[in-house]
Amino acid sequence: MRRSSGFVNWEQFLLLAPVTILLLLAFALPLLAIVPEAFGGDAAGRFMRIFDSPVYRTVIWTTVRISLEATVITLVVSFPLAWIWSRATGVKALLLGLLVLVPFLTNVLVRTFAWLAILGQHGLVNATLLDLGLISQPLPLLFSETAVGLALVNASIPMMVFALVSVLRRIDGRILLAAHTLGANPVRAWIGVVVPLAIRGIQSGVTIVFLFTMASFIAPAFLGNQRQQMLAQVVQSEIDIGADWALAAALGITLAVVATIIVTALSSGARYLSRWQRPGLVPLTLPQEHVEQADTSLLRRPVELPPSRLHILAGFRVGARLVEPIYLCVISVFILLPLVVLIPVSFSSAEVLIFPPPGYSLRWFETIFGSQEWIAAALTSLRIGAATCVATLVIATLTVLGFGRHFCYQRSADALLLSPLTVPSVVFALGAYLAFARVGLVDTETGIIIAHTVLIFPIVYLVVSATYSSIDHWLSLAAASLGANPWRIFRTIVFPLLLPGLGVGALLAMLLSFDESVASIFLSNLSVKTLPRKLWEGIRFNTSPESAAVSVVLLGVTCAVVVIGMVVVLGRRKNALLPVQPHPEPV
Repeated sequence: MRRSSGFVNWEQFLLLAPVTILLLLAFALPLLAIVPEAFGGDAAGRFMRIFDSPVYRTVIWTTVRISLEATVITLVVSFPLAWIWSRATGVKALLLGLLVLVPFLTNVLVRTFAWLAILGQHGLVNATLLDLGLISQPLPLLFSETAVGLALVNASIPMMVFALVSVLRRIDGRILLAAHTLGANPVRAWIGVVVPLAIRGIQSGVTIVFLFTMASFIAPAFLGNQRQQMLAQVVQSEIDIGADWALAAALGITLAVVATIIVTALSSGARYLSRWQRPGLVPLTLPQEHVEQADTSLLRRPVELPPSRLHILAGFRVGARLVEPIYLCVISVFILLPLVVLIPVSFSSAEVLIFPPPGYSLRWFETIFGSQEWIAAALTSLRIGAATCVATLVIATLTVLGFGRHFCYQRSADALLLSPLTVPSVVFALGAYLAFARVGLVDTETGIIIAHTVLIFPIVYLVVSATYSSIDHWLSLAAASLGANPWRIFRTIVFPLLLPGLGVGALLAMLLSFDESVASIFLSNLSVKTLPRKLWEGIRFNTSPESAAVSVVLLGVTCAVVVIGMVVVLGRRKNALLPVQPHPEPV
């Protein structure tokens, strides 16, 4: 294929036109639509009302505090898992990948709803404590800041791990051995060596998780109370009841500004901590006679440690062997428990969420599969997911081909393409609602497809771009030298080699669109109800095991798609490693 020099010609212009239109009309304009709505009329009075009111100030402070707490806890909990996964191979690496991937692709509504079955008065925790005789009556675990924090941390762990593991894999594990030989204990070696080298991954993970928690309204809506309201929850409530769109827009701008300020501060701190990774040239100022008098025999002298030091190091080694399996068991239970506990609850014969169930029945599955509303919602989500999948794949492929391999503004272009990931989803959903309402796209499948495409395109683009960069460009040059035109080169060489990445991107796009909750809740109402919207209403107004049955079906579909995708990828990789059998020469 043709190389790109940085100057956009007509061929590139046509290839990059779809993504330009998508980002301008479906992403930038909705964000700009918030501004006139928020600053129209009595804008000063509106913002004064927000910052002068003790209620709104408390909501802003609560949002920032809970988001920072959840982000810090997620980082501390996820860092060891990311490190272990970055060093794992074979079956262990596959299992750890599934441990992170399955919850990541599971609907956030499903994971949040599971905490109702875990922390409820008749939930898993209270039932276990009662059976053990540790308490005499159920504890009020729900509708508290602790419950909200647990749900946010549980939902954020996969995102933090994915951000960390790519950086940790590039760190040479022998640096820890070098640190030990220089006298550093394991804790000091980790904090002084590994953490600074992973600061870029930490910065990315902290930014992603903080923006996710700042924009979260599902967890506080289900698990919190009026004293733990978060800003996104208030924005969603204003839009849902249609009470004051201007106030909702002003709150959305407040959320975006506060998030930007804090993310900028966190990024500045990360740059300060990583400043030693970019050292300047320091001139050698030692006199020559000092260099000549250096005792080089020290380099050949064995390091002698006192017996007490040897005992401490031996104790650290034994402890490290025990800590890793214990940690993996605890973190696996914490990640998977909200998904596993839904399975017995969905088969419950009770009318409310009780764990363990008093009896088992298929009544709730019969209810949802016999309900025209649930089936219609599932079909709507399937249509939207299929359309989003096709749109994101086509736009991502055209974008990758348009940039080529040597686009001199690639970093700036990637920053623009990935910008939907840096905006709180509730802010974009608010802008999409305000902009789409003016052109009749609210409560339509088309509007939801456009919003899903904007949110999911960056992820699909990353997958397709990584696959394209791994293709040997000499194959295209060889085909061009033999007279093949660009279309034939793409059809016979590039596209077949790009197909595995397109397949992975298609699976991700389908699952993410099917499970996307924020835009679906904002943009769907009466005429169009997606499965997340229907599940949102079911959980808000009915906590029966019916919602658990729907959640288990969604979880089963997600697991099936993930397993099928991994089987296909591993099968192709196995076939690629098989030796080519020589053809027998004709006699």
